[in-house]
Parts: sequence; C-alpha cells; structure tokens
Amino acid sequence: MLKSGTIEELKSIVSKGRGLARTNLYYVYLPSLEHHSSYELGVLCTNVTLPARQLTTVQRELGIVKQDVVYGFVNPNVSMTFRVLNDQSVREYFEVWQQLALEKYDDIEGRYESSYPDQYCKKVEIFQLEKGVSYPIYDKQIELGPININFDIDIGTSFDKNYKWTLDRAFPVSITNETFSDASSNEISTITVEFSYHYWESEKLTPKNKNRNAVSGLLGSIASNI
Repeated sequence: MLKSGTIEELKSIVSKGRGLARTNLYYVYLPSLEHHSSYELGVLCTNVTLPARQLTTVQRELGIVKQDVVYGFVNPNVSMTFRVLNDQSVREYFEVWQQLALEKYDDIEGRYESSYPDQYCKKVEIFQLEKGVSYPIYDKQIELGPININFDIDIGTSFDKNYKWTLDRAFPVSITNETFSDASSNEISTITVEFSYHYWESEKLTPKNKNRNAVSGLLGSIASNI
C-alpha cells in the first residue's frame, strides 16, 4: 500500500521506466526449419515463461551454524503454449525439430541414433514489447446536406521491442498431448512445448520510435493540408 504523498513518486518511477510492463505484449522468434516456416508460431503463441536461474546449494556447518553455500546453478525449462491449426502444422514443426535430435536408423527394430547437438540445438528469442502511439493522419467531419460523415484515419499503433531474452542451444524436449472432447464445441486446441537450453542471456533494447513527437507532428502537418 502506498504511503500518503507517494503517488507522484510512483508516477515518476513508472514514467522513468517507460510505463508498466504488460503480460500480453510479447513476441517469440523460433528458428526456421527445412520446409517449415516459424513466423506463424510467433503469432499463435498464447503464453511463454521467461528463462530463470536457480542456484544450487549445499549445506555446510560453520561451527555451530549451518549455512547454504552456492556451488552452481541450473536453468529451468522454458514453456510455451501454442494454438493448433487444423492442418496440424504447429505440432509437425516441433516433431520435425525433435527428429533432428533422434534419427531413425533401423526400420525393422525401430532403433534411433542420437545426433550431434549442433544439428538440433537452435537459438530462440523472446521479446517484450512496449506499446507506442496511434498516429492519426486524418480526422474531419464533412456535411453533405442533412448527412454528417466522419473521416477518421490512422496508421495503427506501434509496438517497440524493448527487452530481449535469448535461449542459446535450445531444443524442444517435450510436446504435450492434445485432448479432444465434446464437452465444449468452441474450445481451441493447444499444445505446450518445453524447451531445454544451454544458457540464456538478456538484453535491454532501445525503442526505434525515439522521435514519436516529431513523427506525430509531421503527420499532423500532412493531415492539415489534405
């Protein structure tokens, strides 16, 4: 709870950080595989967990005091959920990726051989987006006798990439089963994919629209001359 007189401080902090982060403003870049485009997957991704780091510790006794001492760390898997299309291309993409790790070499006995990591480990990028502004270019009312017509045209709202997480040498370790049920006729089928990776790093990005006010002013000048 905010103490009395700290509302302005909160506003200042939020403004300095370019606003509060929204959980629904993100985009995922997955690698393109042979005969499989990855662009649609970024659009179909409904949620994603960010990479994390968990320190591993061992308990030691220092005199009469027991203390946890860090000796390493582990990277928990990253989870992504995707809407499934009728042609099952979403599931096929990840199945093809997994097949790069295990190549079948004995059709009779169904035995598989592990591939080299360089063949199936790929880079995955997760972007946090920052909502920009909606640029109006024309907003006028025209009277045609008894009829008033409003013309309101804009070029949409911009979204900037302001933060990036990169998963290095990532690959899908598991794909959840889809469940078909007649309990709901409008429920969209989804799959959840777990990614393992070697390490991750994060990077703060500079929004492209540095001169938003200048751009908005320019468009306003153009609109006034229409």
